[in-house]
Formats: sequence, structure tokens, C-alpha cells
Amino acid sequence: MRYLAIAGLVFLAGCATQNERHVGIHDVLSSTTFSHQDAADGDATLTIVRDQGLWGAGCSSAIYLDDKVVADMEIGQQLVLHVPSGSRKLAMMPHGACSSDRVEADATVGQGESKTFSIPASGEGLTGQAPPKA
Repeated sequence: MRYLAIAGLVFLAGCATQNERHVGIHDVLSSTTFSHQDAADGDATLTIVRDQGLWGAGCSSAIYLDDKVVADMEIGQQLVLHVPSGSRKLAMMPHGACSSDRVEADATVGQGESKTFSIPASGEGLTGQAPPKA
């Protein structure tokens, strides 16, 4: 009986800790980023942030730019893409423990312009964020 109580305390202690994956927003790993990482003259910047939260921890988000996979994101990660200016189509499709339909967003950007998009922690959705007010 005493061993059961000790085992229970050990399991509870493990639940009370956090690892680095669940603290703050950090860059997508280079091993899951496939293109658009190097900036060129006249490029625009697209930033995608996947919100923090345990609800979507088992879900990954495949990120598409103009119908080509450019990265795979987890919760609490951000991705910065350097893209030629013009009309761009950004899309996200969750996979893993959760899955739903592919979601698309207009990512048209001008030369030197930056746009930010967010994905909720659940991994379902993709929305543009309003630029900061001057």
C-alpha cells in the first residue's frame, strides 16, 4: 500500500512540471521547415504563430504556401517565411491526434511588407492579425 502511495506522488509530481515545449513561443525546428527561410532583396515576410496550450499538444499543423508544404508546426512555435511580393495563398491543415479540413488565407503582400497569421492551440484555424495601430 505504501508503494502505491509513493508511486501516486511520483506521478503527480510529474504532472506539476512543465517542459520547454510548453513555455513561451519559439521558432519552428529547422528539421520541420522546408523552404522560404532565406531573405532576398524585395521579399516580404509572413509570420505564422501557433498559440500555446495543452489542448492541441497532439496536433501538428502542416503549413502550405501556394499549395506547397513549407513547414510542420507544433504548439508554441512561430514560423517566419521570406516570400516574393505579390499574391500568395497561405494554408494550414492539422494532422495527428486531431484533424480537420484544410484552411486557407489570403497572404498577398507588397515589397518589404510583413503580415502575421495565428493558429489557435487546438490547431484548427488560420487567421490574419490586424497590423498594430500607429
